[in-house]
Amino acid sequence: MQNYLETLKLKHRRLNRLIDNCKAAGRQQEMQQLKRIRLHIKDKIAAVQRRSNLACI
Repeated sequence: MQNYLETLKLKHRRLNRLIDNCKAAGRQQEMQQLKRIRLHIKDKIAAVQRRSNLACI
């Protein structure tokens, strides 16, 4: 489970860099798509963390 969480966090960081590059290049449509993907990954991270916290109880 921890490896999966770390993989998601890595993907999130990579998307942040890609979004920054799109801002600099003025590629608004691509940036919006990347932001949607990033949000989806952020939701997955939160879900994994919630499950992990519940398992500890």
